[in-house]
Amino acid sequence: MDGAKKAIVFAGGGSKGAYQLGAWKALKELGETFDIATGTSIGSINAAFYVQNDFLEAEKMWHEVTAGDIMANGINFDVSFDGIISQKDNLIPFLKNYLNTKRVDNTPFINMIHRYFDTEKFFSSEINYALMTVNYKGLGPSDLIPVTIKKADMEKDIDNAWKWIAASASCYPVFPPFEIDGVQYIDGGFYDNIPISAAIQLGAEKIVAIDLNTENNHEGYLRHPDVTYIKPSKDLGNFLNFDRNVLERSIKLGYNDTMKVYGKYYGIKYTFLPDEKISSLLNAAADTFISVLNIMEAEFDFSPFVRYQRVNKLIGCTAILGEYCKKYRPTKTDLFISAFEMLLTALDYDDEKEYNMEELLYHLKTEADRIYPLLEFDTESAFQKVREFVKGVSKGKLLEFKKNDENRMMLIFTSLIRALQRITIL
Repeated sequence: MDGAKKAIVFAGGGSKGAYQLGAWKALKELGETFDIATGTSIGSINAAFYVQNDFLEAEKMWHEVTAGDIMANGINFDVSFDGIISQKDNLIPFLKNYLNTKRVDNTPFINMIHRYFDTEKFFSSEINYALMTVNYKGLGPSDLIPVTIKKADMEKDIDNAWKWIAASASCYPVFPPFEIDGVQYIDGGFYDNIPISAAIQLGAEKIVAIDLNTENNHEGYLRHPDVTYIKPSKDLGNFLNFDRNVLERSIKLGYNDTMKVYGKYYGIKYTFLPDEKISSLLNAAADTFISVLNIMEAEFDFSPFVRYQRVNKLIGCTAILGEYCKKYRPTKTDLFISAFEMLLTALDYDDEKEYNMEELLYHLKTEADRIYPLLEFDTESAFQKVREFVKGVSKGKLLEFKKNDENRMMLIFTSLIRALQRITIL
């Protein structure tokens, strides 16, 4: 739709917001620009950076921020107990304050928001803006009142405009409510963690939404024709973990996932860099794989593993692959990439690296060629040989599957190895 207003929408999620910096970087490289930016919580901060056209400042913040910039005596809420205990210098004063007040002292975070908010840049920008917060009156259902604050609302008191961002990012009950003109506000995520509707209210006709959870915040917009939905392919961890390595991983993942959504990179949990021949190669490999898989699944005897109901064996390998790629109607290529990535995981390939798909296919095809004579057996014998091969190469690091799932996974791997042997690479 030429001339349509476009919006970028940033979800809330604390430290996971680093992912949105990577996504923004990719969108810049792809030439995407937006007329509207909306956000909730940390997303309201990233959206304000976008309005200010301050990518470099956003980059500076995300590459330098620490837990101490968010909380007095800040600690990273690592998922592991050891990770928290290792921060002993700050742990005791942090706990003392928390036990006394039942709140985290987020004064450093509020000061940081104020410092990065550039009043002149924000209000002189032609990009419109909105954030989501919640008027907090108590914990009853009618005591939490959603409030959408638009740029026009913020202009009424320019000097204090930044406070609305602090209100949106007041992650209650970890952070205390934020007060504006005697009214208390808490994190907008209590109502709408990814304010797509706010962007539509501002006139957006095309939307790019950047979520921060592997599960969708807005299922209703996931397949909306005017919404491009970007979300993490892997879990981003705790929303209060500002460990440098974790943040850098999130930034990189945001960049790669966005490139995948726009068809510049391939992959689901792995990342495969573009190649001139990759599209035709993938299509050929996918056709061969699905053909082999269909035959092998029909021939394989599941009866030793299935009792009473024959229909159980028809749950289907493609259902497992479809669940992996999380596509509503996956293509053959989607299913092939899912099988390919599952095999890489079983063989302990690092999913943080970026791979050349053609080179990787060639490498695995070489392995397939090496064991192919073993696959001239009937389906069940080939299945057992591949099971031995995968478990041997994985050195004990094979994914843990339930018994029936492992049978289907091994059947998928057997079909994939047979298919790789049959395709031409290089």
